[in-house]
Amino acid sequence: MSLGFYKLIKGRLIVRQRQSPDGDSMRFIANDMSLFETLPRYSPPSIAGSIESYQLRFQAIDTPELHYGGAVQPHGRESRDGLLSWLDVDPSAWDWEIAPAGFEWETEAAILCDGFEGHGRPIAFVLRDWDVADGTDIKLTQSLLEKTYNLHSVTAGLAYLGLYSGGLSFEIQSELIAAYKRAKAAHRGIWQLDRTRQFTVNTLDDLGPNGGSLVYPKIFRRCVDALRWAGGEFEPGRDVDDFLSEKFDENDTFVVHAAHGGKLKSKLSNVLEQVNNQIKIQIDLNTVEFVSK
Repeated sequence: MSLGFYKLIKGRLIVRQRQSPDGDSMRFIANDMSLFETLPRYSPPSIAGSIESYQLRFQAIDTPELHYGGAVQPHGRESRDGLLSWLDVDPSAWDWEIAPAGFEWETEAAILCDGFEGHGRPIAFVLRDWDVADGTDIKLTQSLLEKTYNLHSVTAGLAYLGLYSGGLSFEIQSELIAAYKRAKAAHRGIWQLDRTRQFTVNTLDDLGPNGGSLVYPKIFRRCVDALRWAGGEFEPGRDVDDFLSEKFDENDTFVVHAAHGGKLKSKLSNVLEQVNNQIKIQIDLNTVEFVSK
């Protein structure tokens, strides 16, 4: 499928008991599940109780974590509730992070999908509906982008940008970055709380929902893993820098677009500095393109 074109797939977003939706991922059942088979890097759906479904990864966004290995970020619940509100669901009825026993919910939706990521999740722009035949290949224009939850979440300050190399056309990526910059300048949502540039962390509580620092979700995930690797608390020789040096797969590669069309490839460890318990991030991670693993 050519860059900028997506397959429209109609179906239902669903949540069942013991599932844990957040602001950038939810399960989806297509009206015609065979449509996924035509997409690059196809991965078969999971099956529960004879029902086939996919866990979607919403394209280009990354919201504060609600349940990363049991760890929770500030604003995780608010970002999930923002998705529910966009879907015309009253968030007050979802006073939980994991769906309770017997819970069943679904709503009609459509997605624009151009392939799967490495964990077998379809990468999707989400629409409440779109009056085009199921299975149609559609070019994602700026006017169509404006109808997606993905752009809404960035505009409303519900999500950070999570861009990946080769994933978007220049036009769409530029519009998403512009929307992010406007939301940040207006201090909407997460931008009232974000401390990614410089924050202090001794234990996981320093990044948790009860007074902890809100940071870029990928940085949060690396800090959570590094803290567990270090035994729950950082000390000399056992901090995030050391973790990234030892765990090569966690030291993300990304591309920075330089002036005059140039590109610079770098590693997360090159822009993350830790001195004692203070971490500084020396680049805007919302504007780089991460390289998929």
